[in-house]
Amino acid sequence: KRENYSNLRGTTDFSPLEASHFTAIQNSAREMFCRYGYEEIILPVMEESGVFIRGVGVTSDIVEKQMFQVTRKIGEDKKDVVLRPEGTAQVIRYYLQNSLHKKSNFHKFFYSGPMFRGERPQRGRLRQFHHLGAEAIGSSSIYLDAEVLILALKVLAAVGLNDINLKLNSLGCLEDKKRFSSLLKARLEDKKDQLCPDCQRRLIVNPLRVIDCKNKACREVVMSLGVAEEYLCKDCRGEFKRLAAFLDNVKVPYSYDPYLVRGLDYYTNTVFEITSKRLGSQDALGAGGRYNNLISDLGGLDIPAIGFALGVERILLALNHQQEVSSFDVFVAKIDNSMVDECFSVVEALRYKGLRCDSDFTDKSLKGQLRYAQKKGARYVVIVGQDEWKRDKVLLKDMNESIQLELSVKEVIHKLLNSD
Repeated sequence: KRENYSNLRGTTDFSPLEASHFTAIQNSAREMFCRYGYEEIILPVMEESGVFIRGVGVTSDIVEKQMFQVTRKIGEDKKDVVLRPEGTAQVIRYYLQNSLHKKSNFHKFFYSGPMFRGERPQRGRLRQFHHLGAEAIGSSSIYLDAEVLILALKVLAAVGLNDINLKLNSLGCLEDKKRFSSLLKARLEDKKDQLCPDCQRRLIVNPLRVIDCKNKACREVVMSLGVAEEYLCKDCRGEFKRLAAFLDNVKVPYSYDPYLVRGLDYYTNTVFEITSKRLGSQDALGAGGRYNNLISDLGGLDIPAIGFALGVERILLALNHQQEVSSFDVFVAKIDNSMVDECFSVVEALRYKGLRCDSDFTDKSLKGQLRYAQKKGARYVVIVGQDEWKRDKVLLKDMNESIQLELSVKEVIHKLLNSD
């Protein structure tokens, strides 16, 4: 009896078309990261739970509700293991484990790969999703803040997204965050009955989490508070104004959002979010900010850092690609099955020279082979026939121009390698 298996809820299968766009996004991002001097690291999908509990924050939704636990007390280490819910804390674990501060006082990294959260699955929100992220460690310069913001926008522009909105805010230093938290607690005290049960609890343990709640009623209460910069100390307010002025000077558009706090406890000072109207209510493409105390919170020195992550699935939704992408440059067709050996030798000769090439393995007629090549988006078809082969020739058909030439295999290779 056949079982009706399907992919797990909250996960996605990528079709060849979707996979090609997925890979194109990763390649464009990788090129942009390298252009800005970021080096790639590849980290495991499993981590000790403490990396995220101490880093992300015990009261964050990720830790409280969303971490996937793999197993308890694995092996001799007796450590709880989870699937990583985000990348920043993991990069800092790597940084500390390898004592990278002893090798250089400044590092830039980028990464890509799957993340896992126990979300309630919905459009643009999955239990397994993919991030493209960058982290710059060792500087508190506002010009580094500006570079990271611009880099995030450049990556999105490189994959074809320009109609986006950059939201910007500053949470200030740790003392500012404490002041902000006390201010919120005082102003929300007489409104707590209007908050959801989660936010009523957050108001006691971590008031900043109330601002990040997506509940409509809670959002309305928060928006009525009139909070803007008053919790920032003189130094942090000055830094934020200098960053804003620099972005204005280099003509990077942004909007100031005093209610932007992000859902992770490690953020300090600059925080930002990039959204797209193409995504509807779940409009975030990515986000990031400074985490100047995360390294010390995880047992390291007092070293500032900043980073961001972009959601690949969100980018794919915003791009909404529909067009087919060619799997190969040229298709080799045979007149009939008497030319199978010759056809295969031509395929391998073209592949040897670096051309993406395919052929028929299901005994289609010549008409069927041409139809298949057209469906797959092949620009050129090489036709191998008995009469031409006797003269050391094949036919090269341009599917766009309906032009057909009789050439040697060597001439075909030269033309294809030098075509537009």
